Amino acid sequence: MAPPRDRLGEPVRTFDGRAASRRTWAWLALLGLAALALIPAAIAYLNDRLWWVGVPALVLSMGYAGAVGWIAGRDRPRVRGRVACLYTGGLAVSGPGGEAGYTWDELVSVTVAGVPGGPGGRIRWRFAIVADDGSVLRLGDDIPDVRILGVTVAEEVTARIVPRRLAAVRAGEPVRLGPFTVRLGGVEKDGERLPWNAVRDVAIENGLVTVHARPGRMDLITVASQMPDALAFTVLCHQVRELAESS
Repeated sequence: MAPPRDRLGEPVRTFDGRAASRRTWAWLALLGLAALALIPAAIAYLNDRLWWVGVPALVLSMGYAGAVGWIAGRDRPRVRGRVACLYTGGLAVSGPGGEAGYTWDELVSVTVAGVPGGPGGRIRWRFAIVADDGSVLRLGDDIPDVRILGVTVAEEVTARIVPRRLAAVRAGEPVRLGPFTVRLGGVEKDGERLPWNAVRDVAIENGLVTVHARPGRMDLITVASQMPDALAFTVLCHQVRELAESS
């Protein structure tokens, strides 16, 4: 789906994966050519027993080759990058697969995953955004600053999900978010229930969504990357707990 851009409001920021991809390919080409150029020279100098020149040339070529591998592993360059445009009223993403654009009201769910294992312990962020037509928009590290973009989208979706869910809870209906069920009387998971007076906090930390219980009770925990709308769940819990405590 690609709505007219005027439906999305004013542009806020562009996350251009093409520029980052071009820079990565340029560095790979320069370092790769330097490594290839030094190898024949190193071999020639070593054959002539000019160790003081041949050994440094060989070591340098190996260093350049190692840098090529490190950059390729870190940035995973693609032939064609994607571009995400953030607007006041929505989001548009264009790339090899075409263009998709949605207003905030057309987005119904966001799942956030922080995958460890990047170079230097870097976290690779993944966002799966579900639209009301059933399509899924996936954002990954081919888009620069994807964490900033994904968190912004999650906050916008949360701002629309929570009021509807809170109204349902107020009306006495149970609200299911991932493995949790939120009620006026407390929060449940897998048959375990915590009344709100036994809940110390609800937070997302270290890749987990945790309902922290007061001493004497067990925490309720799930993996954040496997739970859609984890942010909305934490916000809803805080609001329902305040509602329960004030009644």
